[in-house]
Amino acid sequence: MPNQQYYAPIEWRDNVAYSTLFNDIFFSQASGIEEKRYVFHQHNNLTDRFARLNAGEIFVIAESGFGSGLNFLTTLQLWRSTRRAENYSLHFMSFEKHPLALDDLRKIVSQFPELTNELEELSKQYYLLLPGYHRLTFANDVKLTLIIGDIQEQLPQLNHKVDAWFLDGFSPAKNDEMWNLQLLNEIAMHCHNNTTFATYTANSQVRRNLEAAGFTVQKGLGFANKRNLLFGKFNQHNNQSMTKKTPRPYYAIPDFPTHDIAQCIAVIGAGISGAATALALANRGYSVVVFEKNPQVASEASGNYQGMLYGSWSAFGGAMMELSCSAYRFSHYLIKTTLIEHTDFASCGLIQLGHNTQQVKRNQQLLQANLPPEFIAAVDKVQIEQLVGFAINQKELNGVYFPHGMWLKPPRLVRELLNHPKIKLITNCEITQIKRHAEHWLLHEKNNITIRKFTHLVLCNAHAAADLIPDLAPFLRKIRGQTSVVENISSSLKTVLCGNGYITPESNGKFTLGATFQFNDQLLDVREQDHQENLANFSDILPDLISQITINQLSGKANFRTSTYDYLPLVGPLADYDQFNRDYAKLTKDKNAWIDTPCNYLPNLWLNLAHGAKGLLTAPLCGEIIADYISQSPLSCSENVRIALHPNRVYVRKLVKS
Repeated sequence: MPNQQYYAPIEWRDNVAYSTLFNDIFFSQASGIEEKRYVFHQHNNLTDRFARLNAGEIFVIAESGFGSGLNFLTTLQLWRSTRRAENYSLHFMSFEKHPLALDDLRKIVSQFPELTNELEELSKQYYLLLPGYHRLTFANDVKLTLIIGDIQEQLPQLNHKVDAWFLDGFSPAKNDEMWNLQLLNEIAMHCHNNTTFATYTANSQVRRNLEAAGFTVQKGLGFANKRNLLFGKFNQHNNQSMTKKTPRPYYAIPDFPTHDIAQCIAVIGAGISGAATALALANRGYSVVVFEKNPQVASEASGNYQGMLYGSWSAFGGAMMELSCSAYRFSHYLIKTTLIEHTDFASCGLIQLGHNTQQVKRNQQLLQANLPPEFIAAVDKVQIEQLVGFAINQKELNGVYFPHGMWLKPPRLVRELLNHPKIKLITNCEITQIKRHAEHWLLHEKNNITIRKFTHLVLCNAHAAADLIPDLAPFLRKIRGQTSVVENISSSLKTVLCGNGYITPESNGKFTLGATFQFNDQLLDVREQDHQENLANFSDILPDLISQITINQLSGKANFRTSTYDYLPLVGPLADYDQFNRDYAKLTKDKNAWIDTPCNYLPNLWLNLAHGAKGLLTAPLCGEIIADYISQSPLSCSENVRIALHPNRVYVRKLVKS
């Protein structure tokens, strides 16, 4: 069974929320809101600092424990009361090892009616909180990155400096790990000389640890019946022994010169990756031009009649699992707030059958992992039949059910994502050459006519990126796939069903089976044998349905998925290949060699491509990551995931293996 104790256990005592894990209250009984405002807002001088922000600036707050969300909600309220312009933003990052269930969080916050609107905004996005990073957006200018996991493990994964710290956790006497010197040293790693902090505790050991970590500490009057609190400022020169951990130079975040937000960005490719990237940039105020070589958007791998939202789930973690956990909620929320339910998509759930020994083992391992109970459930044959709406032909069949799984129409999603006043779409325009000139990228059409110049360029055109950057060609794998669309057959299938392939519920008299996987096949003709393969995947499981289908009732689409050697997409900046090989040649003899030479990146060029069969899942979050990079904001993924997605990894691998 899924872990029913994933969420923090709480008790209500005289209308006060207690953590049974730490035997402590969640906030002051005098006034939860006023304590937050007094300790964290006033002693970090937020009102004045918000008011003094310049155009384009990003203010970053981090807190050590999200809890009921009161710190974030009151800060959101303060931000909205003091902001003066459209083009600066607040990024709030918060860690939580034991998240509250939504009902508990709502019960706590609903005690403060003045936060009703903010609570409703948070509640809509507060779900599917799998371990890892979760990016929540509030009217574009406020972003919450909620990091589910132990702060001791997750804090080193931050990849941005913080302007103000809210050191908020249960009492040091009951949660000493939150206040030890090791953690405070790690917090100091993410500070600059103007970083401030505040905390409700005045514990003497906490004060000594803060000072040892490099903070100048002051004691202030505590809130209500508390005698004192601590606040202060970071002074990195106080701690000479602190060594900053940095990634290898070829994985470093590039320090490109910043550009005015009015500058224009080119995105090549109008599939799900290009559309999601364009939207993420447009929502931050950038003007974006999207170039598509075909007459219509979503004409290639994003053009299937139906697709499904499904992840690469593993009980053993890893970069793909972490990416999937973060992307699942992000894409689900994007889809349900963009499309029309039952017309363009349906949150009908998804069943992964235990169709072979290996999948049965994977399902069992996933069920035993520490994951939220609403994410996954074990289902037997009877339950599968109830959920699917069809009799199942196999006696011992079982599986796992993902209640938030869905089908959707990818072309419709792409069109809606591109429907933004800051996005200009140009179709029938194949970019055949890109050139760097001075501080800009020049784009050329087939006839060598220069389109215009752009400060930034994002390639979202799958394997066609190799036509513009030939050095990428050896690293991009084209995998042919064909879907089969069934017409004129009534199907009462109620949920997406996955085994060797997948089958979707009906939409407008059609439903989809898919999809074949064919390597080293460069032809895109629709084939009868592929239709037969898609049908055969379910002929033993759903014989009553499949037996009604004849080949002449099928239409279909064949296209290429683009993937990499490790099945992770390429997301981020890209080095100049020739210079990379010269600078890091030592890797051919020693894969662990540390080479200090800074990476020579192609200036302001970015990739978001090679999502394989999981583009609907991963491309939207990766578009957000690209926007984070370009705006020099905190990234919506951990450092481990950032490096795992880094395009330079394919260059590193070639050197190491040569």
